[in-house]
Amino acid sequence: MDNDLSLLEKDWRDMQVWLESCGYMLRPRFRVGWVPSWIKNPPPAGEGPWDREDWLISNGQLVIDAVRIVDHKPVMLKKVFRPGAGENDQEEEIALYLSSPERLNDPRNHAVPIYEVLRIPNDNRYDLLVMPLLRPFDSPRFDTIGECLDFFQQIFQGLQYLHHHRIAHRDCTGLNVMIDASELYPKGFHPQSQDRNVEFTGPAKQKYTRTQRPPKYYWIDFGLSIQFPPGTKSYRIPILRGNDKTVPEHQDPRYMQQLCDPFPTDIYYLGNLVREFFTEGNAEFDFSRKIGLDFMKPLVEDMIQEDPSKRPNIDECVIRLDEITRSQSSWTLRSQVWHNTDNIFGFLYRLLPHWARRITFILMRTPSIPQWR
Repeated sequence: MDNDLSLLEKDWRDMQVWLESCGYMLRPRFRVGWVPSWIKNPPPAGEGPWDREDWLISNGQLVIDAVRIVDHKPVMLKKVFRPGAGENDQEEEIALYLSSPERLNDPRNHAVPIYEVLRIPNDNRYDLLVMPLLRPFDSPRFDTIGECLDFFQQIFQGLQYLHHHRIAHRDCTGLNVMIDASELYPKGFHPQSQDRNVEFTGPAKQKYTRTQRPPKYYWIDFGLSIQFPPGTKSYRIPILRGNDKTVPEHQDPRYMQQLCDPFPTDIYYLGNLVREFFTEGNAEFDFSRKIGLDFMKPLVEDMIQEDPSKRPNIDECVIRLDEITRSQSSWTLRSQVWHNTDNIFGFLYRLLPHWARRITFILMRTPSIPQWR
């Protein structure tokens, strides 16, 4: 491991003193005068520099973790175009629009909250958005069918909220929906190596399941998003491709010269997210199929139809999801989620703890679908 920082890391290191003056502290690796801990204090036999917290590199040109000094809250800092400074420069405006006080208090709003905008000194192109530290939506793994349905309800509702505000996300894929797992991990986790604890001395400890401490899920990354003005009569705009490259209307080699309504494309993205991460899986990306969710397939198939005009709109999707949810028995909702890639050892490891929780939930009348509100 090189003892120096990468060029990308040096950009963040050069902002460290200013960020500290703004109330945010970067990890030791990014502080002025950093000397690697494995140089100052060589590791004992059997250990290496990779066992030290400051060995963890950051490959993020646009995103880095930090701690808010006043309350030690972990946050993420994201560099975005300042409005008017570049192409696709609506991200900051949309994020702040969705983070206004009245919208933050709306339970239907699942856009990641923006705590603060920092104006980078001597930079007329970029600002920094301060956001909470989140985890991938499927980390930790879902324990019950009810937990999966709560996830579906929240992300469908969140996309509905965006569409009602004339916002097309344009990249509402699995990489851009995350979970606030702070109550599942009361002692926290390391922002760069989330399976490790904050101190990087051992594994992160998940104390609760989603049923025990219902979490909230958030849509993130509005870098490709667009908000249409009130009264817009046509939503056909030039195509921008998101992370999911399978969208039917994006397959023409000349797609960049074509116009497309992005709202049906959002529906495809959402349906394909459920398909690839839950109902079918995707071996190419190592996404396992979750057993017991076949009841979602008819809705998913309608959402990913090749003809965008035949896909249901988000209001219809929310109504159908609600009907699906209400049709499931309590037994089904409390059933354990198995992955088609699970082996016998994982099965046995998870089986008894699940049933111990399940019996307790039944006796305590804990809702079979988590209620984060």
